[in-house]
Formats: sequence, C-alpha cells, structure tokens
Amino acid sequence: MATPDEIRATIDRYISAFSAGDSAGWAALFTEDATQEDPVGTPVNTSRAAIQGFLDNNLALFGSLTLHLKQEPVIIGHEAALSLYALAGTGADRVRMPDIIDVITFADDASITSLRAFWTMESLTPDPE
Repeated sequence: MATPDEIRATIDRYISAFSAGDSAGWAALFTEDATQEDPVGTPVNTSRAAIQGFLDNNLALFGSLTLHLKQEPVIIGHEAALSLYALAGTGADRVRMPDIIDVITFADDASITSLRAFWTMESLTPDPE
C-alpha cells in the first residue's frame, strides 16, 4: 500500500500538472483503467486517455485552469479527500469555483485509480483579475 507521503507527493504533482496545463503529465498520474467523475453526476471518464481529454477540453474552453488547496488533504489508507478551489480563464472573464471536494483512491504505487469531484456549476462566481 502507498504511504501517506507517497500519496501526498502524487497530490502535489496532480495540482502542479493540472495548474500548468500539462494534460499528459497530469493524466500519467492515473492508472490506465482509472475512472474520473468531474463533477459527480456527469459521465465518467474511464481511461487515462479519456481523463487527459477531459483536461484538454477544459483548457480549450477556458484557456487556463488552476487548482489551489484550501487545507491539508485528509489521507486515510489508500484514499484522500481534498478541499480545493479553482480559477478558470483570465482577465475579465476569469471565474472561481470556490468549493470543490475531490475524493481520490490510490493504487499501491500511489497512482490514482479513481477520482470523484464534488462541485456544482451554480457555485461559479466571477473573479476578474
């Protein structure tokens, strides 16, 4: 089983690659058969390629996306819960997703096997730069 330190390192790379727009590097943190439901209630992406496509599509839509931890992750066993916010877009069009909870499961090598992101479109607020 992955240690808490190994899981935390994956979380840090997850946030860093996502925020840098490195969709290939971000997707590489997931197992080949990982699942991603973002947000919960939408169709589930069921492979590393589909997960990379998710970020590529969102980058094409918003131009930039950044994730920010609101507090330290809670890591128990092979799972973690993250409290985050995100910024999407730039300039006058930038929006903030103020409340995101990611629930993530990890494989023995600390790669991501599943991710469920809890947030709603109704929570988006303007956040011009």
